Amino acid sequence: MQLIPVLAKFIFTLSLVASLVACQANSGAQSRPGEMEFEPDADFPFGRANPNAPPQLQQFAFMIGRNDCREERLSNATGEWVEGYRTWDAYYFMNGNAIRDSGRSGAATNGNIRVYDAASGQWHVTYISTPVYGTGTWSGSMVEGRIELEQPQKAPGTDIDGVNRLTFYDIQGSSFRWKGEWASLDNSIVREFWRMECEKVS
Repeated sequence: MQLIPVLAKFIFTLSLVASLVACQANSGAQSRPGEMEFEPDADFPFGRANPNAPPQLQQFAFMIGRNDCREERLSNATGEWVEGYRTWDAYYFMNGNAIRDSGRSGAATNGNIRVYDAASGQWHVTYISTPVYGTGTWSGSMVEGRIELEQPQKAPGTDIDGVNRLTFYDIQGSSFRWKGEWASLDNSIVREFWRMECEKVS
């Protein structure tokens, strides 16, 4: 006789527990402590710029998305230019306060983290390459529509001081060009070693 009330109480308790678990699950899906709302997600696959980020972040907005590039690299062995193909995709990063980009060129995969330092008025770009590990940091700013980034570097195989310079130029709505070169400190010697023409595909 008492079995039905006990069973009913048991079913009610199970239903209550299930409802609480569902509420917690839904609450967790909607918001997490420290969640970064401007990171890439299903609605914004390349992320979004944080409205509180320095306005200069938009100087690199032309890269955001998927880009296909035709590249030419100067061969140290032959002194000739070698043509190739590269992907170069970019996303907003660090909750929309920076930009990360990466791509594949031949057997190498490399990428960058681009952060604008409002205090110094400069971009700082950290480069990483694999599977042969390599890294470095370039700094610079936008100059007359070009973004120029430099790193101190001796001329290859010599003790002559100069800079490794990376330049984005001819920046359009759906395309851009890029080149890497070594330059002497007085800019009297400039030797280009890498160049690309990129088109946005999405």
